[in-house]
Amino acid sequence: MTRLLLIGLIITTAIAENKRLSFEDVQGKSPFEYARLGMMQWQADKNAYLAWGKGDYKGDIVEVTFPEKDTVTFVDKSALMVDGEALKVSRFSLDKSGTKLLLLSDRERIWRHSYYGTFHVLDLASQTIEKVSKNNTQLRNVKMSPDGSKVAYVREDNNLYVYDLNRNREKQLTTNGSELILNGHFGWVYEEEFGSYDAYRWSQDSRQIAFWEINQSKVPVFTMFDELSLYPTTQEIRYPKAGQTNPTMSIFVVNVKNARRKKMNIGDNHDMYYPWMEWTEQNKLTVMRMNRLQNHWEFLTVATTNGKSVSGLTESDPSGWVELHRHYHFLKNGNILWVSERSGWHHIYIHSAEGQLVNQVTDGEWEVKGIKKVDEANQKVYFMANKESTFENRFYSVNFDGTGLKLLTKEPGSHSVRILPQGDGFIDSYSSLITPSKHILKDMDGNIQKILGETDKSQFEAYDWSYPEIIHFKTADGTATLDGIITYPPDYKKGQRYPVIVYGYGMPGTQIVNNRWGGTWNQYLVQQGYIVFSMDARGMSGRGEAFKNLSYGDMAQYLGKDTATGVQYLVDKGIADPNRIGAWGWSGGGYFTGLMLTKNAHLFDVGVSVAPVMDFRLYDTIYTERSMGLPQDNKAGYDSTSVLSYVDRFNGKLLVIHGTGDDNVHSQNMTWLVEEFVKHDKQLDTFYYPSRPHGMQGGNARKNLYRKMMNYFNDHLRGKALIERKN
Repeated sequence: MTRLLLIGLIITTAIAENKRLSFEDVQGKSPFEYARLGMMQWQADKNAYLAWGKGDYKGDIVEVTFPEKDTVTFVDKSALMVDGEALKVSRFSLDKSGTKLLLLSDRERIWRHSYYGTFHVLDLASQTIEKVSKNNTQLRNVKMSPDGSKVAYVREDNNLYVYDLNRNREKQLTTNGSELILNGHFGWVYEEEFGSYDAYRWSQDSRQIAFWEINQSKVPVFTMFDELSLYPTTQEIRYPKAGQTNPTMSIFVVNVKNARRKKMNIGDNHDMYYPWMEWTEQNKLTVMRMNRLQNHWEFLTVATTNGKSVSGLTESDPSGWVELHRHYHFLKNGNILWVSERSGWHHIYIHSAEGQLVNQVTDGEWEVKGIKKVDEANQKVYFMANKESTFENRFYSVNFDGTGLKLLTKEPGSHSVRILPQGDGFIDSYSSLITPSKHILKDMDGNIQKILGETDKSQFEAYDWSYPEIIHFKTADGTATLDGIITYPPDYKKGQRYPVIVYGYGMPGTQIVNNRWGGTWNQYLVQQGYIVFSMDARGMSGRGEAFKNLSYGDMAQYLGKDTATGVQYLVDKGIADPNRIGAWGWSGGGYFTGLMLTKNAHLFDVGVSVAPVMDFRLYDTIYTERSMGLPQDNKAGYDSTSVLSYVDRFNGKLLVIHGTGDDNVHSQNMTWLVEEFVKHDKQLDTFYYPSRPHGMQGGNARKNLYRKMMNYFNDHLRGKALIERKN
């Protein structure tokens, strides 16, 4: 009897030790501590970085040697005083000459990447600070010249300026800036879809600047309303929706001393994109020209002395689209080392500037994800790839001639690396589905030198952490094997059916199934009694060009079919309750959710769709046309992709959430969806977050959103089945 009581006490104690996540744990203060490296502003030529000081160094900018972590004051806090007050610096950067720091304060977000700010320059030798021009506020795209003597920037008048630090003199380089003409910065669509907001480049000798002039005059205007003030205000954005008129580009080179500028000959710019440009030699630019369908680009070599250009390296994909990945390295001998998909898989090539193949460096049915370092002296390139597994990024090296391929990160999982400035080692940061984040210093052969940080796994296990599993299943037609990732409730019982929430994204060329540590929201969902499932449909990435291009022209075709197959697989295995299938997602995932609850209404019961595109005619040119073409040429594809086309099938519960300040995916999408629901006499649940952007930041909005989502699933999915079906 005593023994039984003791055993019972041990079991009760063990159970009591296992905690469960609360809503506050996942949407408030997390109970978990992750290994982090913190801010590291690396020096250009030595293994040391700049950071904000702590403890005795608080308020100073310090230099930290690596990996020893010896710390010395780099800039004393007293040097960061302006007019007797401490400058509230939000970001600093060291110029290429290593003699000055550019200091940003009063940062004000414009769009996803761009911002205005107040800027100062700190001279490191004298420890003195000065304004970037007399009026140093509301500046954008601020960059030091390579020699550290000047600063260039764009003002609110959309003109480009340069400030001479030695003469304390500002020079205006352009004069035609307006709401319609932008100099030195891109408009909304280039920034959002090409990640380009900085539209000028300093020459190596600091004497010239090459810049884009953007003409938005024919781009249609989208108007957003802010109703939080007594009288609503409006904001206008030059936003080209699919099939509408794009901005046009011109490229100029300006002399910073006398402001004389020369137009470069980049050909007919009608329906062309110019998303990338660099100085590759003195008085020579390389400019990418891409057609509107984004299935072909070419490099133009432009002589800046006379503006003439010649065509060189090209990339084409007549069955899909080409990538702007920025992994283009111009070698000293004039050749280009870069990543191309021309073999059907992303691999490394060396071509001449004229486009002639020198040699293919890597090959095989796997994908290079990015080039991290090119070592010309030793004829070696370091890169990331998914060679070991479709679900993992690993770090490799290979010789220029393709020999000596070597895996440098042997641990299973998804890796990211930072190569040290001296090139003698790298920081390997990685995790897997069963291993939380680690940071390890390794030499360039992949040998471990030091453990920099390791997340304690036991803290998660104390909360009944459920480890996701990667599963595989055949498509309905049996022609391909698909991958999914599933997380079970911690008390999952085999043979018992559970409600399932499918988290999706599914946009062309993306990937959602990865071998890396997961987040706490999925864990919270499974602890509420749900199974969480995600999958990669045909048309997504990681498996070569042919697999990815299946999404071209109709991104809904395989997304709908294959997700249905994945859900049916869980039903057939006795895992999923066929009458309790839910979906949720954000942005592209919001679209995914809308599609599942309409096109796949025979399978899906409940959905929460956040900031969704509901008809891609409402989204921008660059993103949409990349995989769909123009709506004028592909009406059937756009109709097939539109959630509006399937509202008549809807018979579940759908909550659509949008921010009225979303400049990316406009809340107009919800308006169009509501109109379609009214047309078919269907019921839809909606919720607006006033003036919130795409990410719903501001006030308590995100926390409120996640609570609303949880309540919606608990009310309509976890309990009694909404609709009875025969399966």
